[in-house]
Amino acid sequence: MSIPSFGLGTFRLTGQAVIDSVKSALELGYRVIDTAQIYKNEADVGQAIAESGVPRGELFITTKIWTDSYAADKLIPSLRESLAKLRTDHVDLTLIHWPAPGNGVELREFMGALAEAKKLGL
Repeated sequence: MSIPSFGLGTFRLTGQAVIDSVKSALELGYRVIDTAQIYKNEADVGQAIAESGVPRGELFITTKIWTDSYAADKLIPSLRESLAKLRTDHVDLTLIHWPAPGNGVELREFMGALAEAKKLGL
């Protein structure tokens, strides 16, 4: 799947505001939805997607892993939690939200965990 040209970012949107925004965007034809663990709105985004009636196969969903879940033993469990909140079995793009040197987890470690998540189809 290619990434559609236009998408909706959900930064700083919570509760009914994010639900209404996502549903309106999907009604208007947007097919990319971007969220992140640190936004604390994945469950509301998932609710809006579920209520929209747009088939999952038509969507491109992105989420981002936050710094406290970069470690190899935390990344996949945190991604699974995001998937549960988003009400989907996979996202189309998983990003490391703030990949900064010296954050306590080596690049090799979280990139390995991302590669494993991809192998698992997450």
